[in-house]
Amino acid sequence: MRIAPVEIKQHRFSRRVRGFDPEEVEAFLDTVVADFEEVVRENAQLRREVERSTREVGSYQARERTIQETLTTAQEVVEGLKRTALRESEVIVGQAEGRADRLLEEAELRRTDLTAEVAELRQLRKRVENDLRKTLEGYLGMIDAFQEARAVQAQPQPQPQPRPPRPNRSNRKR
Repeated sequence: MRIAPVEIKQHRFSRRVRGFDPEEVEAFLDTVVADFEEVVRENAQLRREVERSTREVGSYQARERTIQETLTTAQEVVEGLKRTALRESEVIVGQAEGRADRLLEEAELRRTDLTAEVAELRQLRKRVENDLRKTLEGYLGMIDAFQEARAVQAQPQPQPQPRPPRPNRSNRKR
């Protein structure tokens, strides 16, 4: 059983002949009581500190669990985001490749169409050049003919010689 400092202070020993010096015993008991009271106070203070420390440790442990759970969740989210981003990037790349293929096909068709159109335009230009050349040659021929006609008109014309009268048919012998 534990003894409280008050009990030590209030305890009285029975007296006998030839026993201990009562004053010395009382002085010793007072010293023991004082030391014991100090030990009890320190013990109580230490218990309070242990309780406070235990609560703090519990709080820190709870925080640690929360942090660990948060980190685990964050890692899972990051992994999920990575997987999602990878899938999305694959889809985007696939779509881009499809668009690029379509654009290349369209460009090739357009190039083929333009090549054919250029060939047609070249043939048309040759036809127009030939037609224009023929037309110009025709006009040049007409100009030459006009110039020759003028030259002929500009030359002095020989006077027509009178023709001897022709015998009248009615005057002929019948």
